[in-house]
Amino acid sequence: MNDHAAKVGVWAYLLFTVASFLLALYLLLTGGYRYNLSLIGLPIWMGYTAFTIVKSVADLIGAQNRTANFTRMLGRWTDTFGKRGQALLLLAFMTASTGVIKLAVPLVLLQLGLQFA
Repeated sequence: MNDHAAKVGVWAYLLFTVASFLLALYLLLTGGYRYNLSLIGLPIWMGYTAFTIVKSVADLIGAQNRTANFTRMLGRWTDTFGKRGQALLLLAFMTASTGVIKLAVPLVLLQLGLQFA
């Protein structure tokens, strides 16, 4: 019952990670290389996101452990809240907040580079 929602959550997680990688690459190539902190921080963040992307794609192709984890998590939340809608709302909130944080990290690194230049 929660499989479809879990797959949507996994795909959203992957898309936010790809967007964060592309944003970090764009910021690095359009001026982030001028500042020491962002010259070091952005490639480190890009390495982390690249690793996460490869791991997520491999999981989607193979074992699908992340989908199983999301499904179990939704099941526990449904048991806790008593309603599936509230569990899905919490999944949407958690996925969106994680995505916003992933997109904010490259921007914060660039701003820190500007401040400490």
